[in-house]
Amino acid sequence: MKIQLGPTNIFFPVPAALVVTGLMEKPNIITVAWIGMMSASPPTIAISLKKSRYSLELIRETKEFTVNISSAEQFKETDYCGLVSGADTNKFANTNFTSIASQKIDAPIIEQCPFNLECRVIKEEVELGQWVVIFGEIVEAHIDEDKIDISNKKIDIGKVNPLVYCATIREYWQLDKKIGKGFSSGKEIELC
Repeated sequence: MKIQLGPTNIFFPVPAALVVTGLMEKPNIITVAWIGMMSASPPTIAISLKKSRYSLELIRETKEFTVNISSAEQFKETDYCGLVSGADTNKFANTNFTSIASQKIDAPIIEQCPFNLECRVIKEEVELGQWVVIFGEIVEAHIDEDKIDISNKKIDIGKVNPLVYCATIREYWQLDKKIGKGFSSGKEIELC
């Protein structure tokens, strides 16, 4: 038997992404769980920020941001970046994260995060209540060398060990193991 929950924002898991805004001289980090891929061509990601967030101001000024996927081991630092405002706090100093220059945009990436995306804002913002959805075209991606098989350019998700978040219940989790391959595992089911 199913229990009805009514309208909810429960959706799991989602990456607990660290979004960096601003310029190299004064970057800011915000933790974002409202995030997802919107398109493969062009590769486009969307993030949703509360209208009151300092990071939203910075994105509007620069028209760019980076998405940094932290590992499960970085859950305390990731949580911290969502608890305090960058308007009056240096989150890089407090977390011991290091900002390094991106290749195609001015917003930096986080060196300690195993996977990083450089994004340029495209399209118009979409307002949803107290939230603003921003679309960013991914113009470059970075992966730690020890997290990828260079011969086939496949990322080893187990080595990345991405931190994931379960909204509403407010829990961080890590992925456990690979259980199948997309676009092929379902072929094992006999079609009638």
